[in-house]
Amino acid sequence: MIGPLDGVKVLDLTRLLPGGYATLLMADLGADVVKIEEPGKGDYIRWSPPMVGSHSAAHIALNRNKRSVTINLKAKDGRTLLEDLVGEYDVLIESFRPGVMDRLGVGHDALRARNPRLVYCALSGYGQHGPRAATAGHDLNYIGYAGLLSIIGREADRPVIPGVQIGDLAGGGMASVIAVLAALVRRGVTGEGDFCDISMMDGALSWLSIHAAEFFATGTVPQAELMTLSGAWPCYRIYPAADGWLTVAALEPHFWTELCEAIDRPDLVGDGFATGARRADVVAELDDLFAAKTRAQWMARLEGRDVCVGPVNDFDEAFADDQVRARDMVIEAEVPGGGPFRHLGNPVKLSSAPPAGLRRPPPALGEHTDEVLEQAGIDEAGRSALRAAAAI
Repeated sequence: MIGPLDGVKVLDLTRLLPGGYATLLMADLGADVVKIEEPGKGDYIRWSPPMVGSHSAAHIALNRNKRSVTINLKAKDGRTLLEDLVGEYDVLIESFRPGVMDRLGVGHDALRARNPRLVYCALSGYGQHGPRAATAGHDLNYIGYAGLLSIIGREADRPVIPGVQIGDLAGGGMASVIAVLAALVRRGVTGEGDFCDISMMDGALSWLSIHAAEFFATGTVPQAELMTLSGAWPCYRIYPAADGWLTVAALEPHFWTELCEAIDRPDLVGDGFATGARRADVVAELDDLFAAKTRAQWMARLEGRDVCVGPVNDFDEAFADDQVRARDMVIEAEVPGGGPFRHLGNPVKLSSAPPAGLRRPPPALGEHTDEVLEQAGIDEAGRSALRAAAAI
């Protein structure tokens, strides 16, 4: 079986997490992703500990199923080489600050002239225009500007930093994939490429659709501890167990009613949405009740009941979970020089394609330079000349 993106050729000029995650999703689905890296240095994520053999764990996670080519974009011959490669590729994705590729002479307009069918994706923190377009930043900055950080929660007197890079992964990585696939569909109709302008701040903002609608309707600035789906109601909270925590998300009345019956507290049926002093009393009672048993004891007791209750798993528990395993979300493969290694699977499941696996191990820096250039029609003499010019 072939992957749904089999035959789609992608040049990946990104570094670190956002672009790496975007092209990982595409590579897992069958795209031929060629990672373009700076000679002698490569993507910084290659050197981020912990290491597994000669590879960093982060590099293994993000760059499986990709090839690596080294090109020096600061050298004229390197830029000419990129222009030549673009003629054979469907997609180029980069994550430089706005204007960098144009200053190098290989921006969208220049590359589109070489390949009018090219889908060019520019992934940046704040987008290609606006007063902050050229400003440096990372995930925490983007979600801070977007307002998302203000509703995640608070620890003592300050907002909590999320443990997952929401702006990088969702606002940047996933949004880039959606944009590229939409542009490829459009190209199939018009025959023309496109320019995808992806801002991680925009992506983070888009996650606030319902919260923003409530604010636009009422003018009330939301506070994390008072939001209905952040623990304001007894029916939707995290409660302590004897050995950890339980998620209770019995939001609909029939779920809450069944939960109250299952824990022998039918007297609480009318208190799922309690507020004020009554809310505090109900939460305190449920804290004590759930804390009396372990998570496993509660899950066994609630087995087969429609109650929307689950454990807060740590990584050991999550990656060993039967449902996670059944969904092929943990896969095992050999890493050259590192032995067996577990990867997370791809969340996209299609009936026409096999589950994502390790078709190609994460590449060494420049491992496929000769292979890719030969496929592009550059013979050994040509490659030697490029090396002599410090272009590859």
